[in-house]
Amino acid sequence: MKFIDSHAHINDPAFDSDRPEVLKRAFACGMEKMTEIGCQTDEWSAALALCAQYPGRICAALGIHPEFAHTFNEAARTDLTQKLADPNVRAVGEIGLDYVYLHECPKETQLRVFEEMLTLSNAAHKPVVLHVRREGEEYEPYAQTFALLKHAWKPDASLKHPGVLHCFSARYEEAKQALDHGLLLGINGCFTYKKNEYIREAVKKAGMDKLVLETDCPYLSPQGKRGTRNDPSNIPLILQWVADYLDVPVEKLAEITTQNALDLYSL
Repeated sequence: MKFIDSHAHINDPAFDSDRPEVLKRAFACGMEKMTEIGCQTDEWSAALALCAQYPGRICAALGIHPEFAHTFNEAARTDLTQKLADPNVRAVGEIGLDYVYLHECPKETQLRVFEEMLTLSNAAHKPVVLHVRREGEEYEPYAQTFALLKHAWKPDASLKHPGVLHCFSARYEEAKQALDHGLLLGINGCFTYKKNEYIREAVKKAGMDKLVLETDCPYLSPQGKRGTRNDPSNIPLILQWVADYLDVPVEKLAEITTQNALDLYSL
C-alpha cells in the first residue's frame, strides 16, 4: 500500500537529531510523498530546502499560522509572494484562526492576516491548508472561517480540491460546511482518541471520499503512541483506525486518500 502524509512538520526541532532516519523509515513503510508545512516566516526557506533534498517525494505548503499572524509584515508579504511561485510550493498554509492563541495574537490581527493569506492564494492559484481550532465548546472560529471564505476566497476553478480543513476536530455541522466549500477533511491522530467520538461520527457521515490522511508530526501521535513523538511512519496506524471505524477495506481507503492528496496538491 502507498500513502501520503498530507501535513507534516519534519523541520521541527524535534527531528534535528535524526531527520534523515525518520524520513527513510517513512518511505520504507509505504509513504510515497509528504507535504512539509512552513507556517511562519523563518520556516519557508527550510521547507523549500527539504523539497530540494527529496525531489519528487516532498512538496511544501507555505503560509502564516494564526499564532504568528502578528509577525506578518510587508517584507514577509513580498517574500511569501515570491516563494509561492516556486513549483515545489503546492498550497498556501497553514492559515486560519485559532483563538487558543489570543494571548499571542488578537482576533482582529488573525482575521486580517487570514484574509490576506486567502488573497495570496487567489493570486497564486493554489489551494489552501486551513487551521481552525475552537476553545472548549466555542465554534466561533469555524463560523468566522466559513464567512471569510465566502467573502474573500476565490479558488481557481481548475483545482479538483481547492483546499483542506487540516486536523479536522469538529462536528458534522462544521464538516458539512467545509465540504460545501469544496474542502477535504484532514484526518490525523485526533480521530483515534477515545473521547473524540463526535469527530469519528462526523467523518463517517462525510464519507471516505472526502478525506486525506496526515500526521501533523511531531504533534498528535495516534492512540497507543500518545506521549511520544509523532512521525510519518504512523500514517498506516491512522489509516487502520479510520478503515476499521468506517468498516471499509484498508486498501480501498489508502487508495482513495492517497489519490485525494495527489489531486489536492496537483502532484
